[in-house]
Amino acid sequence: MSEALIFLDPNAGKSLQSQIREKLIQGIFSGSIPAGHKMPSSRRMAEQLSVARNTVVLAYQQLVDDGLLVTRERSGFFVSDTIPQQGVISYGPAAASVNDEAERRFWRVHCNPVTVNRRALQARPANWLQYPFPFVSNEYDPRLYPGNEWRECARDIFSAREVAQWATLGSNEDDRFLVEQVCTRLLPRRGIYVDSGQLLLASGLDQACYLLGELLLGKGRKLALVTPAAPETADIFLGTGADLLSLGQDSDGPVIDGRLHEADCVYLEPNVQNPTAVTTSLERRRQILQQVQSQQAVIIENDCELDFCYHANALPPLKSMEQGNSVIYLYQIPKIIDPGMQLAFVVAPKPVIRRLRALRYTLREKVPALNQRMLGKFIAEGHYDAALFRITQQLRERWVALGEALMYHLPKLKVRRASCGTSCWLELPEHIDAHQLQVLAEKNGLLLEAVGDGHAVRLGFSAIDTGKIEAGIKILANLIDGELEAAEENLHCAIGRRLSAENLANEMPGAVLLGTNTLGEYYRIELRPDGTMLGYSRNDVDIDETDTGRWWLDGDRWVRQWRNWSYGRRASFHVVIDGHRIKWFGETGKLIDTAIIASE
Repeated sequence: MSEALIFLDPNAGKSLQSQIREKLIQGIFSGSIPAGHKMPSSRRMAEQLSVARNTVVLAYQQLVDDGLLVTRERSGFFVSDTIPQQGVISYGPAAASVNDEAERRFWRVHCNPVTVNRRALQARPANWLQYPFPFVSNEYDPRLYPGNEWRECARDIFSAREVAQWATLGSNEDDRFLVEQVCTRLLPRRGIYVDSGQLLLASGLDQACYLLGELLLGKGRKLALVTPAAPETADIFLGTGADLLSLGQDSDGPVIDGRLHEADCVYLEPNVQNPTAVTTSLERRRQILQQVQSQQAVIIENDCELDFCYHANALPPLKSMEQGNSVIYLYQIPKIIDPGMQLAFVVAPKPVIRRLRALRYTLREKVPALNQRMLGKFIAEGHYDAALFRITQQLRERWVALGEALMYHLPKLKVRRASCGTSCWLELPEHIDAHQLQVLAEKNGLLLEAVGDGHAVRLGFSAIDTGKIEAGIKILANLIDGELEAAEENLHCAIGRRLSAENLANEMPGAVLLGTNTLGEYYRIELRPDGTMLGYSRNDVDIDETDTGRWWLDGDRWVRQWRNWSYGRRASFHVVIDGHRIKWFGETGKLIDTAIIASE
């Protein structure tokens, strides 16, 4: 045996005994340690590897138990002679090299054409989590991952009694224990009450959409969905041969127009549309349900972003509302809780579930029984609820920090930040290319995603620490500020009347200002004569927020400082009045914000 056969890594996450055993198995099955070979004595091996002799003895004994080594009296350990009979591939002369072009021609004849959306191939860097500012959405964060709870469940399900239950599942059968947990624990909190015959498990949201596409769509059928849409979802439905109808949307959600009226099926993400982060209002949900039912169409509802809600009054799923009988409901376990299994389920009437189950069988792909039982145990033991509560608290801090950072460093850009989910949508001026910005940002350690028509980016916060959010947004602001400065009004060419110290002293006390901040929240500010301020805002789910602060004059500049808003930091501005509009310019002359001066 080669002296250089085994290298031990003291920093590996495995014991030395496990590493020795693993390397020996690799050597045996690769043929580098042939059948019948006499192994070095445990003493000699221990000296070569600088480990305790007992470590080698235990590794040898495990291989004996596995049947890979045998012991011979007074002779030591030998590789079993039965190894060649187990299909070990012998190494022969190297295959003759093949010309690349000839090889491509050969396989081009034998393979059917395959097309893949180029955006699907533009995966983020493999080491994305090591970037200083990973603004990615719905991703795993090791600081929040409930690893101990998953290990506890894994230990429990390998008891003899548990194995006897989940290991005997039929080839197309779902774990009854998990189905019961979903029907009694997860769905009722969404206002959905069904029995086990109305639920089907899928190995991810993509498989669920594929099954539904095969069942409901096809040539001559029309599917309406909001655009821009997640490219992977659109590609799945396009693959069925159906016609895709592009739905527009406004601040209340999908627009009800002729394209919706033509649809046989409608795909909706009412809580957080991916990628634009629009939340469909309650009234618009009612209108869509009424319209779809009147035209005898079907709604596929993706409800995967409801778990992480940062306000108490989350809107109900379409499936739980009146007239929701024509809705097929999809849900996937959040990746931040379960980055590996990504199990999803479909809720639909029993005739639909029976057909979906038959389709799933034809794919020969079902959720592994082990994963089903582990997730069922995770929910039953209360770990799922506890993890959701804990993670939601952390994500809410990040959600607030991201909103504050965007308002402070990029106040001129429009942001859409839903009250749930793990990302927001940042619109860029038309002359800034989002894809170029994405490349430039990555070079500065900041990961984001260009979306839509190339004039918007998506900023996620599920994998970035709260303390890093402002620093990352500041870098992003520095990258795009130069482009903005060249295209917009500044203090030196501002239209209107620039206020001097005397003007400020006369006109600012008692003023009431109305505006919309970068998050799309409406605000009202009262500048009281005693130098205090009262601020009021209303966000996308009609939650009121208030803050107090103080204002004063510093020469020809107006200065303000809130208690909580804008990080409670002092900021000073030059002020220009243009009719009923007030404009604030920063100390460098950049336009920061505008508002309306309210009349009595």
